[in-house]
Amino acid sequence: MLIQFSVKNYKTFAEEAKLSLIANHDKSTRFEDNVFHVPQFDLYLLKSAVIYGANASGKTKLVEALGFMRTFILESANSQSKDKIPVEPFRLNSEKEKSSSVFEIIFIHQKEMYRYGFEVTKEKVMAEWLYQRPKTKEVELFYREGQDFEIHPTKFKVQDLIDKDRIKPNTLLLTKADAENEKIAKKVFEWFNNNFNLLSGLQEQGYLGYSTHKLNDKIVKHQIINLLKSADLGIENLEPQLVSIDDLPENLPKALKEKLEKEIQENKAKIFGDTFTFHKKYNSQNQHIGMEQFSMDDESSGTQKYFALSAPILETLKQGEVLIIDELDAKLHPNLVYKIVEIFNSKEKNPRNAQLIFNTHDTNLLSCGLFRRDQIWFTEKDRYGAATLYSLADFKTDKVRKDDNFEKNYMEGKYGAIPYLGDFDKLFNL
Repeated sequence: MLIQFSVKNYKTFAEEAKLSLIANHDKSTRFEDNVFHVPQFDLYLLKSAVIYGANASGKTKLVEALGFMRTFILESANSQSKDKIPVEPFRLNSEKEKSSSVFEIIFIHQKEMYRYGFEVTKEKVMAEWLYQRPKTKEVELFYREGQDFEIHPTKFKVQDLIDKDRIKPNTLLLTKADAENEKIAKKVFEWFNNNFNLLSGLQEQGYLGYSTHKLNDKIVKHQIINLLKSADLGIENLEPQLVSIDDLPENLPKALKEKLEKEIQENKAKIFGDTFTFHKKYNSQNQHIGMEQFSMDDESSGTQKYFALSAPILETLKQGEVLIIDELDAKLHPNLVYKIVEIFNSKEKNPRNAQLIFNTHDTNLLSCGLFRRDQIWFTEKDRYGAATLYSLADFKTDKVRKDDNFEKNYMEGKYGAIPYLGDFDKLFNL
């Protein structure tokens, strides 16, 4: 469960931007549906959040900040001593571009709350910290400043790493501790690796293979087909194409081919190629006479994306995970996006309280009763190129009421975060 994420001096965010999924005290309509209670910490958390803003205002950069934090944690242990940290500070200010970037996240995993963060430059980790809150009191597990470490003597057992100077300046202690099987570090690492997932809504090829692979599971396959049927795409069935080792391209690197052969022999792995879709076929009297097979490439780009999203969405709901999607609405009909969000906000369809965070330009979602005010976020860039992040709940209640037409007000510029367009007629007066 994600509680809060903050970033400072990364790409377009010069100052701190903070995304919070803590519900405010406004017990308005849909409170029960869109919010869930965590009794152990007496927290009410949001099941979904949407981010709006003009082009180049910071929506995608916020997702990229989340992605950088996740990737750096997962891959830091593999860094070589001379490797640069791939962080990008705000470059439109001469002071900021030379300063460090800061990332912090608060989440709940296995009934314990964690607060983890780090401050980095391209050369080194300036600071790093991890706190744990089993019940009411937060406990510092470690705090790092450069190469100086303060470690909890009994709860975080990594003293051997420190004594033997095995933490490189450009490597995270958390990642190294996970590699050494430190108990708490492994739990935190596990959450980032398995429970905190990011997808690009513009490049679904990256997870298309995952959905194809999940068709090998009969239960998941049935769920995916039902999800596609519900979207009125005309697809009645799906079948993954199995590829034999002999059918692989001749120019495939020898080492990769040998690795695949080993996986197939030792682990009974399968290689999937295309996905076939099946549609009903009719005669001239419109009588159903059978099924017609198509390649997934024959389907529309929207259908391909919806299929690619199907397995990640179902897995997120099943495990109660966090799913973050950049440009969710790209290629999808607004009604499909509505249904996806509705699933996450539902008590019945989302019993494990999975969370969905996404950005979009689809303003229709603001007028269809999906979101509370604290679920609606905006990014806006100032005249100096720096982005800010704020929620509709940040406005005073006399300015924004729960029964307002959020879409109309947003398009009229009452909440900011829209482009201020110049005179396009001048382009043609040459």
